[in-house]
Amino acid sequence: MINELKAVFSRLVGMEKWCSFLFIMFIGLFFVDGITRYKHLVLYCAIITSLCIVYKERQILKELIKSNIVKFLILLLITGVYSSSVSIDNSMSFKYFFNTIIEKTVLTPIVFSLVISQLTHRKICWSLLAGMGLMFLISGGKEFYSYYVEYRQGIYPFSNYNHRFIAEALIFSLSCILLLWRTKGVKAKLAFIVVGSLYGFLMLGLLQRGAWLAILVFSLLWCLFNREWKLPLIVALVVAVSGMGVFMNFHDRLSVLTYKLGQTSSSHRFGNGTQGAAWDMIMQHPVKGSGIGDKVYLKAYADNLPHHPQWYFRAPIGPHNFFLSNWFAGGILGLFTSVSVVLAILVTAFKGYRRSEHIIKYCYSSIFLMMFADFFVRGWVEETFIFQTAIASAFLMGMFLSSQRALRNKH
Repeated sequence: MINELKAVFSRLVGMEKWCSFLFIMFIGLFFVDGITRYKHLVLYCAIITSLCIVYKERQILKELIKSNIVKFLILLLITGVYSSSVSIDNSMSFKYFFNTIIEKTVLTPIVFSLVISQLTHRKICWSLLAGMGLMFLISGGKEFYSYYVEYRQGIYPFSNYNHRFIAEALIFSLSCILLLWRTKGVKAKLAFIVVGSLYGFLMLGLLQRGAWLAILVFSLLWCLFNREWKLPLIVALVVAVSGMGVFMNFHDRLSVLTYKLGQTSSSHRFGNGTQGAAWDMIMQHPVKGSGIGDKVYLKAYADNLPHHPQWYFRAPIGPHNFFLSNWFAGGILGLFTSVSVVLAILVTAFKGYRRSEHIIKYCYSSIFLMMFADFFVRGWVEETFIFQTAIASAFLMGMFLSSQRALRNKH
């Protein structure tokens, strides 16, 4: 019965096109808020598809376990159970564990890796880039509509902090936009100018120095990986010339942006600020941890406020640091596991970059850059979460399974 349904489906749609479509939609909708039902629909379709793949190719599960990424995801599951067990609020932690760790960080990338295992390496890579483009299109379009609504209400761009939640989408989609510059032809260069200008507008609207730094580091490393020297010089020249003109004519309306660009303080990150408070709470249980979940952290912050009058923020606020957040959640084990998962992805992506060429090489470098920029640059000063590794995990495991499938088909 399943084989008959699969045959009919393959004739009408095509298995490869369907798997590619699911992966593109997964990436494109990843950071879009308010559409949970549609994300779940894509996930359910992917689960059904992956079950059909496992039914047909039962050895694929054995091959999946051989992937280094899976081993670290299993370690993440063990750590999640532990940190939920020692939590100051077990119900909150277990809820976070099931929703964020099991579903978003482990199950989802495994499911989509099985889905894209049916594709060749080149098709997986083009699907990844198409998904990044769709991510920018949807997230950026939604943000521009918000700017339009605000403008109708008399609120000018760069005058508030309502647009910082698109930061991850901008970091993750950057390599797709930069690819336009490397594409030959006048049309590609014109497209890069237009899309790059829109990207620059959205980036400035973040008013978030951590995201700006991540994008800057991403861009510089991209130039190093791709041996591109003309682009940074051109961008620097354009920014210098256009920036002077814009700021001279609209200085009053850009006061908030001017302040953020010139700000030298840490915005109360250290000392008795966000990270200082996180350190104080970590030192209460530095080895054991206090429980996984952002709500657990906020509860602990509220409980500790009366005992720490020196803390600057008198309302619960996050640690603004990926490493401190995971140290608080699971102690030494939580910190070790979270860093190990990200490092495993970085090492696997870099190895893939070293042994590949052309578009495959480019996509491996893109995965490396987005993970490094988001976790090891932005993660030091802003909130970033472990489930954001899902795209990278799915891609790397899918590439591994695709190569194993190709070897099987040869024999």
